[in-house]
Amino acid sequence: MADFRLLKSLRFRLALNFALFCTLLLLALGLVLREVLSNTVENSVEEILEEEWAALRGFLEFSPNGQVLWSYDHSDREETAIVQRLQRIYMIANERGEVQESSWEYREVGFESPARIHEVLSSGQVAYEIRPNEAGQPYLIRQGFLRDGDKLYFVALGRNFAGNREVVEKFGQLYLAILPLCALSAAALGWFFARRAMQPVVEVAHLADQLSGSNLNLKLPPREAHDELDLLISSFNRMVERLDKSFTQLAQFSTDVSHELRTPVTIVRGQLEVALMTARSEQELRSAVEGALVDIERLSQIIRALLLLAKAESGQVQLKRYEEDLSAIAQEVIGELEIAAADKRIRLHSRLAPSARILADRIQIERLLYNLLDNALKYTGAGGEVEVIVETLPGAIRLRICDTGKGIAQEHLPHLFDRFYRVPNTSGEGEKGLGLGLNFVAWIVKAHNGSIRVESTPGKGTCFEVQLPPSGQAHTPIENGNLTTASGRSTHT
Repeated sequence: MADFRLLKSLRFRLALNFALFCTLLLLALGLVLREVLSNTVENSVEEILEEEWAALRGFLEFSPNGQVLWSYDHSDREETAIVQRLQRIYMIANERGEVQESSWEYREVGFESPARIHEVLSSGQVAYEIRPNEAGQPYLIRQGFLRDGDKLYFVALGRNFAGNREVVEKFGQLYLAILPLCALSAAALGWFFARRAMQPVVEVAHLADQLSGSNLNLKLPPREAHDELDLLISSFNRMVERLDKSFTQLAQFSTDVSHELRTPVTIVRGQLEVALMTARSEQELRSAVEGALVDIERLSQIIRALLLLAKAESGQVQLKRYEEDLSAIAQEVIGELEIAAADKRIRLHSRLAPSARILADRIQIERLLYNLLDNALKYTGAGGEVEVIVETLPGAIRLRICDTGKGIAQEHLPHLFDRFYRVPNTSGEGEKGLGLGLNFVAWIVKAHNGSIRVESTPGKGTCFEVQLPPSGQAHTPIENGNLTTASGRSTHT
């Protein structure tokens, strides 16, 4: 079973493919080299025959009646040796195809037919042909012509080609003999390099086996090779970071829910138990039930807010972005809250740019404006002011909501966008919130690729500033759950 798994492993397949590729490459290279060697050998023999042909023209003459005459100094050993070599494999024929003279070795190769002789003489071109003798040995034949006055003679010279062919065949046999050794060497190299190449992948697999909900801080060090494996390691590390964030969010959500729901549930239960045990009249029982309903309503608000945040962070809240005018949206929200501001004797006014075009989800932008304005009105006393400013900047649309309320101490500013965080209310003024509104505001800003910050001075007021990209500017997706607070740090919601 282990051997079977090895055969199916990626490392084995990479090594096998590398060995097959090298074997096919070497085989193709061997065929090419064999063909080149064969042509080189044949060309060398042709060059020898051309040299012999040039020598033959200096020794060969014809009598008026067509008789072949060899003209050379018989006492000169060198000339005699040359002529004897030329006469070893040759044939001379007239225009009618009649053989005038030939060597016995050429006769074993076989004479050309009269038609072939006529073809060569008519073309006036030199031709080469490989023919075997009676023993099957190959001969390279040069077929040409000589002119003597107005007569043409067919002259063929030959050379035994067996030795040259044997060189080519031995090369092919030797190459094929060492090819398996080359293939095995390629397989061994492929196995070695595949092991080195797959080592980071194996490390990623081992690290993935060690991951658990309580152990998500493991990371692979980059190889700094800037290749595909480094890309895999980087992607794996980012995935671990996302998992860590998700588990942290889940743990934080569980902690927040248990903490925030425990108090109202305990209060409701206590009120109802006290009413059952101590109520002496219908009015006392009704009062206890009314108090329990108030706490139940608050509990319902917390649950609805938590569900909305959970959907937003999990990507279930899909933004429907269209080109909108932030000034127009702000004017509508201001109009809805003017009565509430008047009831509290707060002056609500605005300075809105004529056109502030953004690419946004109108519902979420309205929720952002409502939450910020509601907070400003909630913590601003009678006679105070709340101002909404929308202005265009180079590369951004800026929204500012400022109030003249009691302000926030500096130590609380870094935590304003944390879930369930509420500034301690020592004066007893203002309404008690859920601590979820600003958390959701931060998510909306981040989802629109914007930024939010807050400035506040105790006793003088608070100012929230939101910057959003104008319409037409490129938008990039964000990771859910990573909110930037006023202090610039990240907090997981």
